[in-house]
Amino acid sequence: MYELMLILHIIVCASLVGVILIQAGKGAGISGMFGGGSDAIFSAPSGSAFLKKVTVGLAVGFVVTTLSLTILHSRRSGRSVLERVPIQQGQ
Repeated sequence: MYELMLILHIIVCASLVGVILIQAGKGAGISGMFGGGSDAIFSAPSGSAFLKKVTVGLAVGFVVTTLSLTILHSRRSGRSVLERVPIQQGQ
């Protein structure tokens, strides 16, 4: 189950990066704050509503798979990562 969730997580991550790179940049609005083209700040956001919905869906999928991997890993190993690290005292 852990391996299947890990593969799904990698697919979701790669898809999320791909969808974000496809979308138009928002740099014009930021540069407008420092002079020139300031009306671009108040203009309607560009981009497809479909891409925004896909981005939100993939972001939710990312959060769900991340939390699932965390829970599955803690059940699999039985201990926390912090419990495995030896504590050095007196240094």
